[in-house]
Amino acid sequence: MKNKIFNSAMGMLMCISLFASGMISAQNESDTSDPSEANASGEISAISAKIATLYQVDNALVERFVQAAVNLETRIGISAPVTIAIAIHESSFKSPLYMNAGNPFGIKASKPWIGPTFSKWDDGAETKFRVYASPEEALWDFGNFIKSRDWYADVLDCPFDDSRCVIDALKKTENELGYSMNPFWDEAVLGIIENMGLQGLVIRD
Repeated sequence: MKNKIFNSAMGMLMCISLFASGMISAQNESDTSDPSEANASGEISAISAKIATLYQVDNALVERFVQAAVNLETRIGISAPVTIAIAIHESSFKSPLYMNAGNPFGIKASKPWIGPTFSKWDDGAETKFRVYASPEEALWDFGNFIKSRDWYADVLDCPFDDSRCVIDALKKTENELGYSMNPFWDEAVLGIIENMGLQGLVIRD
């Protein structure tokens, strides 16, 4: 009888010990998680909230776009601060084109685009623009659009974290077409990057 009680007590002690070990192990794994991921997530949320408040738009809508820009930047070859700033400048995430076509960049439905289009009055004429089903699709197409134009070739030569270099490469010059006819477009976009703190999203090694 004493042996049975002893064995039962030992079994309970082993269970308690294993449970405690598991809890400690789980805590250790939690403590060693990558802090940069948490910091990046917090930065995305904070910046998205700032944009949403300033432009009076839905926070979830903005955060989805900002998160997509960060996730895709290395694959499309253009950093998140630049793509987000251009999207803000062109649409403020509430323009009729963005609300109806998911198009934050103002890209027209020129060749080789064969997808859906949205028509609106622009520069004195009814004009067709590209329609995107998601922020991810819009960002992918923006990257492809830049890569497909020879006059933007120097964009991809810029250091990834040099937003001014990229914006300068996109602006209109005497010899090259620009992303916008507005001569102050570049400074406006750079101002958005600074005012919104978008450089906080730059990848750091």
